[in-house]
Amino acid sequence: MVDVIIVGGGASGLVCGIEAAGRGRRCLILEQKEKAGKKLYATGNGRCNFANRHVSLSCYHSVCEETEPEIGRIITPKSCRETEEFFRKLGIPAVEREGYLYPRSGQAGALVHALEQAYREYGGELRCNETVKDIVWLGEHEIRVTTQNQSYYGKRLVLATGGMASPNLGSDGSGYQLARHIGHTVTTCLPALCGLTCKEPGWNRLQGVRTKGMAALWRDGVLLCRDSGEIQFTGYGVSGIVIFNLSRYAGIELEHGNPVTLLMDFFPEYTKEALTEQLKQMQKVCGYRTLLSVWSGYLPDKLAGYLLGRLGIPDTLPIAAVTLKQLKALAALGKSFSISITGEKGFSEAQVTAGGIPLKEIQLDTMESRIRPGCYLLGELLDVDGCCGGYNLLWAWETGRRAGSQI
Repeated sequence: MVDVIIVGGGASGLVCGIEAAGRGRRCLILEQKEKAGKKLYATGNGRCNFANRHVSLSCYHSVCEETEPEIGRIITPKSCRETEEFFRKLGIPAVEREGYLYPRSGQAGALVHALEQAYREYGGELRCNETVKDIVWLGEHEIRVTTQNQSYYGKRLVLATGGMASPNLGSDGSGYQLARHIGHTVTTCLPALCGLTCKEPGWNRLQGVRTKGMAALWRDGVLLCRDSGEIQFTGYGVSGIVIFNLSRYAGIELEHGNPVTLLMDFFPEYTKEALTEQLKQMQKVCGYRTLLSVWSGYLPDKLAGYLLGRLGIPDTLPIAAVTLKQLKALAALGKSFSISITGEKGFSEAQVTAGGIPLKEIQLDTMESRIRPGCYLLGELLDVDGCCGGYNLLWAWETGRRAGSQI
């Protein structure tokens, strides 16, 4: 019998194991994939953006909105600094890019190896290809965890299985079933940090286009959220970090049957009037050029042509021949280009899960279950999702460290 059985060898599970084993606890991690930290290897396109110095509670959300302030009991202004120091002591120095922290080597694998080696150095045991099928409490301090291979016995249990995002990397939602089995509830779970889909005429012509701008989600005239940065156009809809950060809100509204509109401003630095004036100046200085060639100086040519097509303005028309009404309409469309969102890309392409086990069911000082004492729940399994930029990993590290230091 071990002191702690940790189900899941991802970010939160490994850190929990390091903290607990470092305090002399006999720990066993059961990981259902062929190696630990598989999702970590893919994070940040293989570079592993593991934290962010610009951390605040506004970067985190819960489906149960009333418990969002509770996130501040875990994520504090010193969270990033402490995480950076934690990894430095494991031999992983950080490099910063606009607040985003990465391993100095630029390799996610270096970070995973450091975590696993530290865990083993403290005497922790790791078994891969072990899928948990059943959990039974035999007594107050005796738990039997059964996998497809055999049964294991421990005094404490940690669920660190991840959510439902990227099931091919191990987060297949099985942790929610285990949590329900021991009495927990689970909110509606939706993909987050993923692309949004639409069905606009001729949209496939925009595939591969990237442009800077501001994007906002609206529901029946109510602004849900907005963000700015690079917007990517795909065959199915829109993508990019800006869209990822909006996707959770679109998913929640669509789940409730509410229509959602995405409004894009490709010229946030201009007012509509100032943009119209810019185009009028172009009529004077290069009136011989086609409207499309001039407009393509402001936007990628495929997007420029698409906007002209939506207004029915011939792209071969010399700009000198364009009426003031047409220029105003073009400026207005560039400032307020709207599409109807039909859905989200699924969990297979999402980076994180929105929803999970409500925070009210957890003692956040220790991460111990209020429903089943002796059980601890971590990371993405909980009803917390963060923005792009290392925030979700920061949540995983912090919950793992907190539980491991208390078990």
